Amino acid sequence: MGIDEKKNQAADFFWLMAGCVFLLFMGGKWNLPVTTWIGSIFFLRYFRIQRGFWGILLAFPFLLLTSHIWFTGLAEQVDPEFKILIATSFTLYIIIPCLIDRFLHKRIRNQLLSTLVYPASIIVIQFLFSYVEQLGTILHWTGSMFSFKPVIQLVSITGVWGPSFLTGWLASIINLLWEEKFELKKVRLPVAVFTGLFLLIVIWGSIRLAFFGPDPGTVKVGSVIAGFEEDNMFYIYEDGMSDADKLREKGKYRALTFKIQDELFSSSEKLIPTGIKILSWASGNAVVFAEDEAALIKRMRNFARENQIYFFPSLLVLGDYKGPDQNHVLAIRPDGQIEYDHYKGRNPNASFYRGNMVEIINTPYGRIASPICFEMEFHRFIRQAGKKGVDILIVPGDEPARGAAKMHTEFSMFRAVENGCSMLRTTLEGLTMGADYQGRVLSQMDYYKTLNNRIITTELPVKGVKTIYSLFGDWFAWLCVIMLLSFIGSACFNGTKSI
Repeated sequence: MGIDEKKNQAADFFWLMAGCVFLLFMGGKWNLPVTTWIGSIFFLRYFRIQRGFWGILLAFPFLLLTSHIWFTGLAEQVDPEFKILIATSFTLYIIIPCLIDRFLHKRIRNQLLSTLVYPASIIVIQFLFSYVEQLGTILHWTGSMFSFKPVIQLVSITGVWGPSFLTGWLASIINLLWEEKFELKKVRLPVAVFTGLFLLIVIWGSIRLAFFGPDPGTVKVGSVIAGFEEDNMFYIYEDGMSDADKLREKGKYRALTFKIQDELFSSSEKLIPTGIKILSWASGNAVVFAEDEAALIKRMRNFARENQIYFFPSLLVLGDYKGPDQNHVLAIRPDGQIEYDHYKGRNPNASFYRGNMVEIINTPYGRIASPICFEMEFHRFIRQAGKKGVDILIVPGDEPARGAAKMHTEFSMFRAVENGCSMLRTTLEGLTMGADYQGRVLSQMDYYKTLNNRIITTELPVKGVKTIYSLFGDWFAWLCVIMLLSFIGSACFNGTKSI
């Protein structure tokens, strides 16, 4: 092997390593939004210039290791099997679009259209992975861009696919410039089209934020969270324990559930004088054993009636010994009647699968729905809210994976932008946040920084808006599917070219 060839291989490897470094900061615990726009540039460069199979294969272990580090930093305590699933999925997120681009982009004779191969491939792969029940859109690159408010307005039209498409298109444009030694005159049209469209999106998003914000009417909503003194609130036992030991262990945790419930009601009482009209509790906070559930629900109904509020308490009902746990939220009217009882229908551990509907309650403060925590990762499920004209989402959340606390809350806010709803996510062991339907943050409270008196009020707009996404759903993702199939057909028709 000659010296020049060794230098070329070293340079190739550098692009791969640069991409891996940026990958660590693309969303997740160490999120730096700008890295999402830069990292894919280096991955695409690496895969385009590889001369053979081994260079492509070399990327897999490095990407898998980086993805594992990324997710371990995000959620150290999850099951090893789920870590492997996430790391492998994230690796495939990156590799497959790069490989599709490698084998297609030079076969597309139109220079502008050739730059669309990579971004279309990204969306198609992300769209396919969104059908995986344990993933949804949890790994989607758009989730890292919450602070880039003008661009995320695009989500109200395209769903989360639009901003992600832009990152891929930028990578394709930069690589085209790279291949032409940055001689702009050779790639004037693709650069002009991308730049013009990107600026148009930013300007439109800025105008929407400045002049088309929510109407003045708001409602005061309270959030209450009670911390657990024990490291593990869940009732646990070992198979070898005697019945007497099991009952003793259960008695210990049962007493703790009563203490937590009392704290939740006591903290809620403090919010009543502030004039709240709606009250939300976090998911998994009101832990109760099955035999005590009826009494707790009666107490909740009485609390709503006595204080004339709409009450959305979330309960985690512990089964007896090996019985299933149930996670659900009640919508209680000011007269104490239960409007609906929503059971959590999505969970990364493939449990709690009961319920597949977003229920609605009509109030003087708009139409309200209350999906639970991880359900917010499933855009097709939450789109029911947009189709039903929901104005406010009251979302009980629980984030035991501390590194993911901010990411999950911010990403759930994209569902509000997609469907034109204001939203409050009340989160146990995470970030509580209220935002309007443009993603404008109205309140927030960090569970780990607020060690006592974890209560907060939020003034939420009472009127939502219809969005293009709520009306037409994943039209942009399907457009990318059609686009990619057209590119494949065109490449086959044009015959082979050097790749």
